[in-house]
Amino acid sequence: MSEDLSRRGVLKGVAAASATPFLVSSAAGQAEVPDGPAGVHVAYGRDPATTLRVGWTGAPAADARLEIGEPDAPTTTVSATPQPVPGKEAVAYSATVTGLDPATTYEYAAALDDRRSESFTVSTADPESGFSVTAVGDHGIADPNNPFQRANTDDPQRVMATAAERDPDVQLLPGDVAYANGKPSTWELYFETFESFYAETPFMTVPGNHEAEPGTGLLQYDRRLNDLMPVDDTLALDDLQHEQRWYHFDYDNTRFIGLSTTTDGCGDVGRGEEFVPIYDPRCEFGGLTYGDVQERFLEATLSDAAQHDDLKWTVVYFHGPLWTDSPDHAPRDILRDRWGKLFDEYGVDLVLCGDNHVYERTKPIEARPDRDDYGPDSAWNWESPYGTTFVTNGTGGTSHYGFGNTAPSDYLARRSNRHFGVTELDIDDERIRVEYVTSETDDDGEQLVADAFEIRKSDEATESGVPKPEQIDRYDGPVTEALVVEGTRSDDGSVFTAGQPNQIDLALEATEAVRIRDRIPAAWDAIAGDAERTEPAPGETKWVYFEMGATESGSVTYFAEAPEGIDSSDRYTFGPFEAYDPSAEEWLTVPGTTSEATVVGIDTGAL
Repeated sequence: MSEDLSRRGVLKGVAAASATPFLVSSAAGQAEVPDGPAGVHVAYGRDPATTLRVGWTGAPAADARLEIGEPDAPTTTVSATPQPVPGKEAVAYSATVTGLDPATTYEYAAALDDRRSESFTVSTADPESGFSVTAVGDHGIADPNNPFQRANTDDPQRVMATAAERDPDVQLLPGDVAYANGKPSTWELYFETFESFYAETPFMTVPGNHEAEPGTGLLQYDRRLNDLMPVDDTLALDDLQHEQRWYHFDYDNTRFIGLSTTTDGCGDVGRGEEFVPIYDPRCEFGGLTYGDVQERFLEATLSDAAQHDDLKWTVVYFHGPLWTDSPDHAPRDILRDRWGKLFDEYGVDLVLCGDNHVYERTKPIEARPDRDDYGPDSAWNWESPYGTTFVTNGTGGTSHYGFGNTAPSDYLARRSNRHFGVTELDIDDERIRVEYVTSETDDDGEQLVADAFEIRKSDEATESGVPKPEQIDRYDGPVTEALVVEGTRSDDGSVFTAGQPNQIDLALEATEAVRIRDRIPAAWDAIAGDAERTEPAPGETKWVYFEMGATESGSVTYFAEAPEGIDSSDRYTFGPFEAYDPSAEEWLTVPGTTSEATVVGIDTGAL
């Protein structure tokens, strides 16, 4: 291969309109079939020192292949496996290359018949040195053709540019990857935008709720990403009705375990459930739930890691957090009980999550000896220097959430909702050094670090004989206080006839003076009350701005008129309303302020 490309290219910039998140079917969004291999991205196999997996999308081809070799050396051709995905005959391709040399840089290109991608370079793991990892959840991309997108700035690009600047060996993304919500064009745009990074930095993922598609489960995610993950573990259950989306890989001295808090194939898909709880009895098969099967894998994998002296650290990542102050997605208390006790028993060092669009770092948390339930006060201890550290980082660029209480919970060491950025892990035999690196720069032009700590092994041992992890705070920079905004919404009702007004009351309490705006369906009109003006918003919605100025506490009342005509019969979503953060110069989502209204498109006055 003659083309010599930088290992870290410049990310392609895309900024466009966004919208409120919702689940849509793949069939609702037909994507143009790429002309040749597109959206190339690479992942590690079970052994990152010898195995790579490469994926891309394109039109059907008689000869789909990967051409790979060391620079200026003969190439090897590996056949790619095609998997159809919804959307105009689009095909997702994946190729696995084994038997590679450790600590070696390879050059490769994807090919479909006579069409080839650009050439990229990627390196296998070096088992003789330390390594670095970047991680962030809730990333997304603004797709002008997706009415249910969320990102409306270039923050997703800036966050991934921050990751690329750190030059990591691995990039983790624990869920809500593209915010496609089932639309193929968003996936295509996402991979096109970040191809220069993901094609040269192994990209390891697990699904989030915005990967889900009613009626098709997580098919787009499975074909484009899960098929590249090292999902080689099996519990020998032939009747497993769900796609397996959990796995592990060992990089040098660290075992990484990816888990899924999202499932499919059961529940009320017509209602577009955000996620189906993995221990939901509706998801049982063979007497076991999806969560039961995954939990068996988790315990077996942790137990196996404890038997390997060359594995010093264990890092687990998944989407829904077990410990969080942000009420938009409540802590997964059942998972905290069932997974948390395993993390404690086997001395898991670090757990990485997303879902809530904030940054949070817990104190080290361990199980109390006399624990009897998963309530945080009775079952868990965060006053000890030992235990697992949990980091929630959903600041991939889509938006920020408010916190639901003024003071941080006792179990938190730090929290912030005023930055976008990545969690960086620098790992060697002595410690895991963790930094929260934001997409902002300081006065010297250096990327601003908003948190820093280390994890080391103590002389204390867990029940399984594994050394307990110990957290050491290393942050000495400025502390930016989180903006706490709590709000409520009340509506006249939930069912309206054509032209009927809905009285909407919004109330807020904030730790700083803020202005607010509400989001209503574009088909509705704000007609009276405190509404000052409306402006178009993405995704067939509009913003309602109010006469009330900046305040720490206040309320507004206004009326929204339902659309007329039989064609207006539908279910509509209002909110969430947003508060303007003057320090960060952005609108902050106020959690718990969404409602739904159904319109029966009959004008009763004409009857």
